[in-house]
Amino acid sequence: MENLSSGIRMLGYCDDWHASPGSTIAFKVSCEGVGSYRARIGRVICADLDPLGPGYRVDPVESVRPDPIKGRFQPLYPGSYARIDDPDRLSREQVFTVSALVWPTLPGRRDQTILSHRDDAAAHGWQLGLDADGALELEIGGCGKVSSGVPLLRRRWYLVTAYVDFDAGTAGVGQVALRAIPGVPRVASASMALDGNPAAAADGVPFLIAATSNGATGACRFFDGKIERPTVFGNVLEIDNVDAWFRSVGDSAAPARIRASWDFSRQMTSDRIEDVSGNGIHGRTINLPTRAMTGHNWDSSDLSWKCAPEQYGAIHFHSDDIYDCGWETDFTWNVPHDCRCGFYAAILETDDGDLDYIPFFVRPRAGERTADVAVIVCTATYLAYANTHVKVDMVGSEVMSESVNQISPYELHLHEHRDLGHSTYDHHLDGSGVCYSSSLRPMLTMRPGPYTFNYINDTHLLAWLEHIDQPYDIITDEDIHARGVDAISGYRAIITLSHPEYTSTKMWDAIDGYQQNGGRHLYLGGNGFYWRVGFHDSFPGILECRKCATGVRAWEGEPGEDHLLFTGEPGGLWRTCGRAPQSLVGVGYSSTMFARSTYYRRTAASHDPKFAFIFEGVEPEEVIGNFGRRGGGAAGIEIDRWDPDLGSPPNSVVLASSENVGIDGILSCEEYPIATRGTDGSQHGFVRADMVYFETPAGGAVFSVGSITWITSLSHDGFDNNVARITGNVLRRFLKPHPESE
Repeated sequence: MENLSSGIRMLGYCDDWHASPGSTIAFKVSCEGVGSYRARIGRVICADLDPLGPGYRVDPVESVRPDPIKGRFQPLYPGSYARIDDPDRLSREQVFTVSALVWPTLPGRRDQTILSHRDDAAAHGWQLGLDADGALELEIGGCGKVSSGVPLLRRRWYLVTAYVDFDAGTAGVGQVALRAIPGVPRVASASMALDGNPAAAADGVPFLIAATSNGATGACRFFDGKIERPTVFGNVLEIDNVDAWFRSVGDSAAPARIRASWDFSRQMTSDRIEDVSGNGIHGRTINLPTRAMTGHNWDSSDLSWKCAPEQYGAIHFHSDDIYDCGWETDFTWNVPHDCRCGFYAAILETDDGDLDYIPFFVRPRAGERTADVAVIVCTATYLAYANTHVKVDMVGSEVMSESVNQISPYELHLHEHRDLGHSTYDHHLDGSGVCYSSSLRPMLTMRPGPYTFNYINDTHLLAWLEHIDQPYDIITDEDIHARGVDAISGYRAIITLSHPEYTSTKMWDAIDGYQQNGGRHLYLGGNGFYWRVGFHDSFPGILECRKCATGVRAWEGEPGEDHLLFTGEPGGLWRTCGRAPQSLVGVGYSSTMFARSTYYRRTAASHDPKFAFIFEGVEPEEVIGNFGRRGGGAAGIEIDRWDPDLGSPPNSVVLASSENVGIDGILSCEEYPIATRGTDGSQHGFVRADMVYFETPAGGAVFSVGSITWITSLSHDGFDNNVARITGNVLRRFLKPHPESE
């Protein structure tokens, strides 16, 4: 946090943003130039600072403590690597060879480590990596360096080796490209005499893969790219003989010659790396590098790592990976036993006006209910977008939104401090897509300000519920993923918010099961149930999303790397997995329209007396939602359409559709197989938002509006408008014990 042009001097996060009455939340804060601050807890009613909206409102709950809290700086340590904490059997070798298969993604950018047993601060031990030019280099403390002199090419597989013979006083390196390229040396090697006094590895220094040990920060000189099958031999191996190397690490290897060999295709879903030499020198990964990555031998015969794990033996390490910031706790809050459910935040303030806002959620204890309606918090979506750099990094972001980007101080701070991690809409430094996002870090896209997408938009619904005095419980996506349909069964109605875009299989099945067993669901958003994602059973707060070759995506994964590591399932769109959103909620994503929003007009079918309860207080020809805080209308940003061919139930009815979308609406790419003209809202019938209603077994029903901006239109004219009226009509009917009998 050294560069302070953003003005942000204080940031924090909590250990678990899911709280319940009786639980304790730990808050971790880092300050730069802040001596002390006060902390209080507030219940969030609306986080939107827009004075023309519902009005920013955070109701005070209590102060954390009467005295100020001392500020302190807590550093961030991004960068993924693997660590072997018991390297003693490797550190005493006088003669050894180390090797690995590598696929570098940033050669020539800076010094990088492939394998090391070195204390970087004390310059003890050795490290094998790439020098600043991208050539293979071995450095030995007290003896100097030797380089192959030939830079490795980006995104090409190489066998890299280095040997050290302290007895003979020699060392060398060698690299072999697995595929020859005309005009480029396939083999390069060099050796040196070990002059001077080689410094042995310091006691307690771990053996690292993809980084070098540094006592102050844990690790440094991170590698960007894939590494496969790192191996340590107890002899000098031919450094330019690929066939001999493969024979040595294969089934025919003489076990006595191999000291350690880590097969990354084993235990891929864990943070464990397994030594298959028989010597038991196992390790673990740090900061969750990406596993289930295609290796040097991937032949495209299988697209799933579960079907051919032996072809997925690579780990993709990134110098900017981060999972858990690991900050120490600065204060805690014991959630009162009578605490109401809702969105909450810890508000941090200084006398000088510095402010931070740490969001979390209070929901009932498992198995309990305090209201008849549950608001489903889109925490998967919040994670997917957390700390996005799209406004700054994405080429054409202003063209897409057809407006000048507003950059908040938080977004500027994110741009300056990439060590806070990325969203699943971003690229790593090496250009690969980000498929993990964690809540164990400050999430600056969930603070009040001009970044209104998702979290702030969703609080408009809370403001409306408070306005009509409707009690509600909060249930998060992760609650549903963990507990299945039990997390929501028993509620007369559930409400999904403005943008429930990211959904795990367990979440989908739970919502479907709830609906099929008599539950009533108000889907008040757009672009919902779009991407399939995974959560990890052993690593809390982490979401995985792998973007594939279709859908509106900021990046596209490598061929063969579409399947989720956490679950083994195909990633990508639910639509391409055979479950289009229409089959769950009647409508599915069709179009973006960021420049402006528009309105709905009722269909002839909506005038059937069966649907009179929905439009009570609305005139038959009344335009619906030609107002709102996002683009001036209730149909906008991202919109969904009805389509029986994609699964909209046979008994589903389109009650209203958007009009006047015009050229501002752009058809989503999965909606057409061939790129042609005529894919905007003025020419293509698929570019529309549909309001849909259908009944499900046992008295259940679904009401869907198919638009992100529906919720942000609720507050218009003091909540006295037809969007609020229709929503209230449906909610009241859904909360009745037996609405189907009326």
